[in-house]
Amino acid sequence: MALAVGLAIAMMMLTKTTHPPAGADPLVVMLGTFSWSYLFSPVLIGSTIIVIFALLINNMRSNRNYPTFWI
Repeated sequence: MALAVGLAIAMMMLTKTTHPPAGADPLVVMLGTFSWSYLFSPVLIGSTIIVIFALLINNMRSNRNYPTFWI
């Protein structure tokens, strides 16, 4: 479990998207003994929807630019 959290945080650091509560996702998957499909169904789809909404809402005004940088 420590390796899963460590890898998740390392990937966040590499992509400059650090969000410490997201380190709980690997714990939920490991402790819940979910299959790999769990990562795609709620986690990946939910994250994608959140990013799309953030892009739409934050770029509606001309004086805002979201995200400020891409990887």
